[in-house]
Amino acid sequence: MKKRLGPVERLFPMPCALVVGGTLEYADTLAVAWINIVSSTPPTVAMGLRESRNTLDLIRRSGTFTVNIPPASLAAEVDFCGTTPGAKRDKFRATGLTLVPGALTATPLIEQCPFNLECKVTDEVEVGSYRVVIGEIVEAHADTEVLRDEGGDIVEMAALDPLVYIAGAREYWRLGGKVADAYSIGKTIENAE
Repeated sequence: MKKRLGPVERLFPMPCALVVGGTLEYADTLAVAWINIVSSTPPTVAMGLRESRNTLDLIRRSGTFTVNIPPASLAAEVDFCGTTPGAKRDKFRATGLTLVPGALTATPLIEQCPFNLECKVTDEVEVGSYRVVIGEIVEAHADTEVLRDEGGDIVEMAALDPLVYIAGAREYWRLGGKVADAYSIGKTIENAE
């Protein structure tokens, strides 16, 4: 039997990205769980941000932002960045997170995050008390240590060890092991007919 929960803002698990707005001279970051890829042509990400966020103001000024995927070992830093107003506190100084230049945008990347996306804002939509910011991914970066092959572009999840957020319970988790190969496991059902 299923229990009705009503409309909730939950999907499991949720990514736990650190989004940066601004420049190397002045930047802010916040933790964003309401974020996902929404197109592959062009590669596009969308995220929901509260209107009151300092980082949103910086994103609007520059028209760019970066999405930085932290490892599970940075749970304390991510939580701090998600619960501390950036207009009142230098989150980078407080957490020890380091900014490095992006390749195609003025918005910096977080060095301690092994996977990063540089994005150019293409649209903003008002949804209730949130703004859905849509950004085209113009460049991606990965530490070589998290790539499956030295010259390849496949990120090894065990090496990345991405932090994920569990809404409702307000918990951070890490991913478990591989279950199956996508675009392959479904053929076992097709072939069974």
